[in-house]
Amino acid sequence: AEDLAMQVGLSDGADSRRLKSSLPTSQDFCTGQHLLNNRFECETYHEQLRATTIFAVATSSAMLGVIYFALGRLRLTAYMSAIPLSITEGFLACIGYKVFNYALYFCQFEPLHFMSAAALGLLLYFCKALHIGRPAIVLPLVLMIPLGLFWGGVFALGYDAAYMRESKWLFSEMENEPFYLVWADCLGKHQQINLNAWSKTVPDLVVMLIVCTLDCALKLRATESKLPLQPDPDAEIMRFGVFNCLLSSCGGAVTYMQLKFSVISFGVMRNADDRRAGMFFAILCGVCYFTTIELFNYLPRVFLSALLFFAGAGFVIDNLWGSRKYLHLSEGLEIVGIVAVFVISGQLLFAVLAGSLLSGIAFIAKYARVSAIAGRPLRGNEVITRERPVGEVAHQSLIHIAAAWMLILRLKGYVFFSSSQAILQCIEGHFKDEDMSCVPQYKRLKYIIFCAKLLDGMDASGALCMLRIRRAAARRGVRVLWTDLTESLAEELSFREILDMDLDLYEDLDAAVTFVEHQILDYRAAQQDKWMQLHPAFEADAKLMRQRICFEPFREIFLSEGARIGCPWRYCSRLHIKRGETILCRTGDANQPLYLIHSGAVALWECHGAGKNHSLAKRLSSVRRQGWFLNTQAVFGQPASADAVAVEDGEVLCWSKEQWWQLANERPLMMMELMKAVMRQEIIFKQEHDLEHLHDAENERYSRRRNAFEVSEQHNKDAMETMLPSPAQTCEPTSGGQKVPAPPIILSEVFGHKSMQMLPQLQARITDMFIASALGALGFFLPGEEGILPELPKLLKECLRIAFFTFAERRAVGDDLPQIVLPASRVIKALLHVGIFHVHAEKVCKDDLLLEGFLDLGRKCHLARLAPSQLEKIELLCSRHDDGTGLFAVAETTDMLKMLFGIEFDVAINDAVAQCWGPETYPDTHITSEQFAGIVSWYVKRRERDWNLLQGVLEILKCTNNLLSDSTFLEVDDLRSHFSPPEGTLPEEMIWGADWISGGQGQGILDVCSFLTVFLTNLQLESGRLPPACAFSESDVLDAAEWPAMSCDDILERSISYHSPGHTAVVVSIDKKTSETLDPFQTPRWARITLDLLEIPESSKAALCITRCMAGVVVLNVICICLEPLISGKRANQTSEARSIWLTADIFFISVFSLDLLLRWLATVSLDPKLMTAVSFFTHPANICDLIAICEIFFDHLMHLPLLRALMLERIARIFRIAKLVMLSKDSKLPAVAPLAAFILVIMGMYLIYIEQDA
Repeated sequence: AEDLAMQVGLSDGADSRRLKSSLPTSQDFCTGQHLLNNRFECETYHEQLRATTIFAVATSSAMLGVIYFALGRLRLTAYMSAIPLSITEGFLACIGYKVFNYALYFCQFEPLHFMSAAALGLLLYFCKALHIGRPAIVLPLVLMIPLGLFWGGVFALGYDAAYMRESKWLFSEMENEPFYLVWADCLGKHQQINLNAWSKTVPDLVVMLIVCTLDCALKLRATESKLPLQPDPDAEIMRFGVFNCLLSSCGGAVTYMQLKFSVISFGVMRNADDRRAGMFFAILCGVCYFTTIELFNYLPRVFLSALLFFAGAGFVIDNLWGSRKYLHLSEGLEIVGIVAVFVISGQLLFAVLAGSLLSGIAFIAKYARVSAIAGRPLRGNEVITRERPVGEVAHQSLIHIAAAWMLILRLKGYVFFSSSQAILQCIEGHFKDEDMSCVPQYKRLKYIIFCAKLLDGMDASGALCMLRIRRAAARRGVRVLWTDLTESLAEELSFREILDMDLDLYEDLDAAVTFVEHQILDYRAAQQDKWMQLHPAFEADAKLMRQRICFEPFREIFLSEGARIGCPWRYCSRLHIKRGETILCRTGDANQPLYLIHSGAVALWECHGAGKNHSLAKRLSSVRRQGWFLNTQAVFGQPASADAVAVEDGEVLCWSKEQWWQLANERPLMMMELMKAVMRQEIIFKQEHDLEHLHDAENERYSRRRNAFEVSEQHNKDAMETMLPSPAQTCEPTSGGQKVPAPPIILSEVFGHKSMQMLPQLQARITDMFIASALGALGFFLPGEEGILPELPKLLKECLRIAFFTFAERRAVGDDLPQIVLPASRVIKALLHVGIFHVHAEKVCKDDLLLEGFLDLGRKCHLARLAPSQLEKIELLCSRHDDGTGLFAVAETTDMLKMLFGIEFDVAINDAVAQCWGPETYPDTHITSEQFAGIVSWYVKRRERDWNLLQGVLEILKCTNNLLSDSTFLEVDDLRSHFSPPEGTLPEEMIWGADWISGGQGQGILDVCSFLTVFLTNLQLESGRLPPACAFSESDVLDAAEWPAMSCDDILERSISYHSPGHTAVVVSIDKKTSETLDPFQTPRWARITLDLLEIPESSKAALCITRCMAGVVVLNVICICLEPLISGKRANQTSEARSIWLTADIFFISVFSLDLLLRWLATVSLDPKLMTAVSFFTHPANICDLIAICEIFFDHLMHLPLLRALMLERIARIFRIAKLVMLSKDSKLPAVAPLAAFILVIMGMYLIYIEQDA
């Protein structure tokens, strides 16, 4: 219109023709004198305006029809679900605000008019929403009765339509035009279409297309959920597009889609099948279109405003207020922000853009608060891998270093510019702590592992942050590893040079941790080699340990030599396993044997949920290696709980049910030791298994866990007690008045440490060391006279005989009969077969042996020579227990050994040893003094190895009394004096690596127990072959040709790499003691009472009464705010008396609200007298609302600040006082109270803002 007026030479009068313009026209436009002066121009202007307007409307409708059809055809409505709900609700709330604004404009903001219209519209809404009566009857009556009353009153008072139109109760009269003029004035006068003027509207057209498309999309999403049907949104929008294309041919503007009318119909009829409403509406529209619209000239403004209030109430109540039920406070503020932008700008597009911006900012802010790290960062001792290390003792040594070297961060969600800062701060904070604490290089972080199993993606800023982390780590020598990356993300990180896909990428966290554990095991092995160089005794003992591990898997099973007496090979079988072929057991199998792995590896697959076709899915649970039992349920008579499949070639031992019962009957102590080992491992595995399932359920499989042994501490108490010797007691005087020497054994206080308590394998060896120390103090290992070698009992001879026949071969010598000979290369194996592990392979006989020679060798290896003085002491001790027959009971041997050595021996173990000699006498429950000497000799011989190792330890520790005590320590200076480490290796580093018992807290000092663990820990598995089946007689001996060529060095030379990472177990100290926390300040009673009265209505009847009184004051205040413009008019037109009355009422209400706010603030601060509490009180939304509601009276009326009036503070304060009604209505049990309060808030808020602007 503006451009057309300028083109035809008329002045611009378009602003005065706009619907919402309330400004009076400054001059006539194409009327009166202006028409007489510009008749031709005015006629041309109106003809072009009509033709161009119809063309523009039809064109826009056609464009929208094509857009809607394309959206449905391409099925793009599915992407509407990506629109945030706050934008949808805010957009619809803007529509409601716009409808309310037109309703107020129709009433010309006259309080009497718009309040009457609002009451009628609200009544219509509640009739529909609450389904009062039959809406099909009630709604027309509610519409027609007020309309009839209006005209009845007009005619009764003698007025007519012209007078009511002049009084602004009716709209200006509209002339009816024939429907065919739409085509006649546009297509019929196509030459009048001014395309140049239409092109000026293209920017507005684009905005209109965007807004209408958004309107359709948002309303489609909002309305489809309000029907008891599930409409196809693509089909609906396609129909809407076709309808708009047809509508454009009639010159019509875009309208509501059918789905919206269906929602309205369902809201009224409560019937999704009834089409009468749609038919009636279509007929009514058709009649008006083809006949006349004269009837609309007689509809009062109040009536049309009521219809708009009725239509807008649904938007305001359902979207602006109703959304509070499922939206967070911040999302509700987004809706308020969208509406505020629309109110200020008047443009829906700006409101939607502002809403998108607010939603984006809120999303970023919320997501930024959500850490991109799942749980807390984990250290290397807090993860569980599928494979166990080389033994539990070595495992504890491993996780000590892993705790310092490894940091694991499990990333989750989408890492972007904000959330990536938490990752960067975590890593940089760790580096900074190391620098500030001056952590030595060997203790510093070496590996950072990012687990991306829960990671969704990463933007450029997040990738840049990761690149910074990698570069910072590289400067410190820290390696960054990645796991569980998708292929696309891995390629992206590789392109950004964040990772090297060949070196830094691993399949899963288990693989990455396994790699790091390999590096730690290499590091520990290198350190242990340096320790071995301190003394020849250390390397010699290590060879003996590897020699045994290579031969059998019983090192951490039989924790005492006594339990192994009786040849365990007689009660088990051997089985070769093949990779991928051997299945030892399946889930549910019964009567399967118990297995013990000697070499190779076996994977356990457990059932884990339902797979396809409802079959049970399998997942890898763990991988077991040497020393681990399989199918432990067989011991308890239960079926197998997992599939055991060989993943590396090797050998296993197995016990069938018959063999197990035979073992229990013949060797109960051996069976008991096996049971203890089975239960120890079962507890470890079950605890880890249960925690892994728990972590899966919590989506934190690798979170921290309790040490698996710690849970079973009480269960293992008996097993530990057998290992720990008690303090020695001085023996009673002998018959000669002399005391038998009994030096005390002082164990280190470190035995009280949980790590030591949970490792009976290590306790047994350390206890043996202390026993060797006591025996050395008694002179059993002193060089001197040759001494006497006691005789072997029959049981040990039988074991030697079985070992000889097992490894001997039948060999022909010339023309003589074949002889049974034990080759020199297999002598050491035969000795190991009977449990002699303290003899070096290179020190045994180098010649082939016959049976007599091997028995003599076995006797020397089993027993130690006793000096005559020692035998005299033994005779003296035995004489005290002699019953006159030269015999004494086997049960007395424990007390006798205690008196002789000053050591408490385990009764069960000692009885097993004594039983070897007992059956050789009659009765077999008694032994002689010579047999007791044999028992003493057997114990002494077993401790020779420990004594030799102890000599090296004592030499390093500079102990001259040959006794170990808890006051003995190894310091850095002692280490430097005995060993000059190579360049790059520090003594402090060696001590820290060995101090795993105290977690490296020894501060450069190593106690004696920790020092001993250095040499008693095996860091690698030796891969030897199991011995053949036992041969019990000469007939079972193999011929020489049947034996493979094998040297004695194969036991020492065969070993496997450190490919045995294991489950880590971190000790989590849980203090179950509860302590009562006392408040040092007495809580003010008045503060509690005040808060109960003002904030908790349920606390008492008085509180309920106060709450209701406050609600009444709020309602009364709202009524006063609504009545003021009705009674006294606008504030600018009020008399001084009226203004004083309303100001007095305001002062009263604000005083009540101020007192309420002040009391609640003082009570809150009294409960927690801190400045932060006083400030944070006013961060709560309700308290902010209360503060704004009362501030106007203080700043405007008392302080007289005119600037605040320019900021509309008075009106805003009144709006917030009305908002108090909304907050109070939330607790109301009446469903209509809250929507009514929201309705009043919006209407009165719009009115108050308008009259302030008008003023």
